[in-house]
Amino acid sequence: MIYYRTESWYTQIARWHGTVWGEVKVKAILVLIYTSSAYWLCVKEGHNLGRSRKNILGSTISFLLIFRANNGYKRYMKGRAACIRFFTVLREIICTYLVFLAGGTRNRRLRWRRVGPSAHPVTQGDVEMDIDDRIASEERMEAVRWCLVMAIAFQMHTRLLDQGLNKGGLTEETKCRVDWDRYRIRGLTNESEFRSLDRIVRAVADPQTSWASPQYPDLPEVEELFGPNGSQFEESAGDITINRVPYVRLCTYLVYKLNEVGYRNMNDPRMQDKRWGMGERFVPLLTAQTMSLSYSYSEVNQIICTPLPFPYNHLCKLLLFLFFLSFPFYIDKELGLWINVVENTFLAIALLGLDCIATELENPFGEDANDLNMYDRIATLEQEVMLFVELCGDDACLQNFIWQDFPSEIHDGMPPVTQFLALRSQVESRGKESEVVWGGSCSRAHIYEGMRDLAEEDEEADANFSDDS
Repeated sequence: MIYYRTESWYTQIARWHGTVWGEVKVKAILVLIYTSSAYWLCVKEGHNLGRSRKNILGSTISFLLIFRANNGYKRYMKGRAACIRFFTVLREIICTYLVFLAGGTRNRRLRWRRVGPSAHPVTQGDVEMDIDDRIASEERMEAVRWCLVMAIAFQMHTRLLDQGLNKGGLTEETKCRVDWDRYRIRGLTNESEFRSLDRIVRAVADPQTSWASPQYPDLPEVEELFGPNGSQFEESAGDITINRVPYVRLCTYLVYKLNEVGYRNMNDPRMQDKRWGMGERFVPLLTAQTMSLSYSYSEVNQIICTPLPFPYNHLCKLLLFLFFLSFPFYIDKELGLWINVVENTFLAIALLGLDCIATELENPFGEDANDLNMYDRIATLEQEVMLFVELCGDDACLQNFIWQDFPSEIHDGMPPVTQFLALRSQVESRGKESEVVWGGSCSRAHIYEGMRDLAEEDEEADANFSDDS
């Protein structure tokens, strides 16, 4: 995404990166040479190749290109809205887990006493956490990290879908950025979880062994995170082709993980088997949110994978080519070089530029200069999540995350992104810790013991009912 000052003409005109010049320069030069040769021939022979007259071909092409650009802009705004909705739903899912997970005694005491004009001092008794508080803290951490993994996977999927799954291959730069996304996902999961996720990512590689090692030998802890061959190249990115056979995508897998966290913490109103969890009536809210998340993801898929109908695109390109081909027949040598050559070249640049802009707007996702910026959206989500956890008063959940420096070679654009979140347990152990909870997770044996006692009581009640009958 390019940010610019609208009041300055110089900063908008005197630039090359992100403009249509890179796409139209060769075609414009060819039109200039072609028109100049035709004008020189007319001057040399002393007569025109045709008689200058008004025509509707140029107006027709302009109408078709403007119509295509308008449709491209609608798709751009639709993709932007889907992206905004995706991150908004992620934020709401996190808030739902933070607010509706009841926790234990400490959580109930501190929930509404930490901020605001009615805040009360925190006593030592308030600080002590019981088993329900610790379990709720762990589950909040689970929800937060899976939502962050979902955001990163969404960014990675747009890269793969735009260039790899549509075109069948990846450039070296895009492959490196996909590896960076894998690196970040590894920092939010343990080794076994990452292998399960990465298996789905590597399914698009042909062969799959070509993605066994990420292309970041200079990043810290790559070898510890990805294994002993993590800092070596097994195959160059240019040799990697993408398998376009339909398969499960990572975002779909993560929708299941988010639903799993919700149903795992559903408290049965009769059994009260998970006192720290959320009420049963709130779980459908999570289901609706994950459905909205899936819809936004599918909408982005459709925008990237479904361009405007090919016959329309073919007609625009064909008419443009025929219009430029007919330029010599509109040359009037009496009007001079400017009218016959320079103005026709400017007209070609305008039409080619409009066609290029329409193509650019059709797909706002990927790594192009004018595509939507995902880095700042993920960074904003990370900052918001940490603030929400702080407002929730769950210091134990906060301690599970740690800020890491963002490499400048990955993203040096605007707005600047300087940090990213990772699990403290994975960073401090260099990826060797199997526990995702810093300091180890608490035992949940009492849950199953309580459920067993309830089951025995139900069996006894059923037996008594049978005897009475």
